[in-house]
Amino acid sequence: MDKPNPQNLRPINRRDLLWIVPSAITTGFFGWLAWRTYVIHFTKTGVSEPVWREGPRRPAATLDELAAHWHFKYFDYEYSGSPLKAVVLRLSQPVLGGLTVGEAHFLALSRICTHQGCVVNYVDNPELGSIAYNYRTDHPFLGCPCHFGAYEPLQGGKAVYGPPRFPLPRLRLEEENGVLYATGYETPFRPLEQG
Repeated sequence: MDKPNPQNLRPINRRDLLWIVPSAITTGFFGWLAWRTYVIHFTKTGVSEPVWREGPRRPAATLDELAAHWHFKYFDYEYSGSPLKAVVLRLSQPVLGGLTVGEAHFLALSRICTHQGCVVNYVDNPELGSIAYNYRTDHPFLGCPCHFGAYEPLQGGKAVYGPPRFPLPRLRLEEENGVLYATGYETPFRPLEQG
């Protein structure tokens, strides 16, 4: 004798599973996609006035090497006794944490991605960058080739697309006799320091 079924429910059979399992997978995928979209677009940390930590004084570039807007130069800085990949750029406008010399505006950034520590590159072709990094702009930017994160120099190195949440750490610049020197770095120095 069958047990009474007060809610009038029937047991799940194989035919029901052919509908339930794909629906659950599809719902899970679109839930993950919505979460991923939210993380990529809405969880980026802004850039504020930097808190500097003293560091070694190292030449980054000469003013002649950065004679025009969007000229750049890679250089090595020193962090905790180890070489640190960095970049100095000449920008078209002043930014927080940058340096202005006369009418020229400069910014130095770490090239260590704040997502998982890959080395970011200067992307000088915005059209190619929009395809490779899915970030559309009319000027060069910095891109991480590992997970396709994009950083905006005109916003002080802010992460603007992809997995990175935090901006690239800035290096303090000083000018003397036509040479730009890196003399310190922003703290916390992500991803090497948390905070």
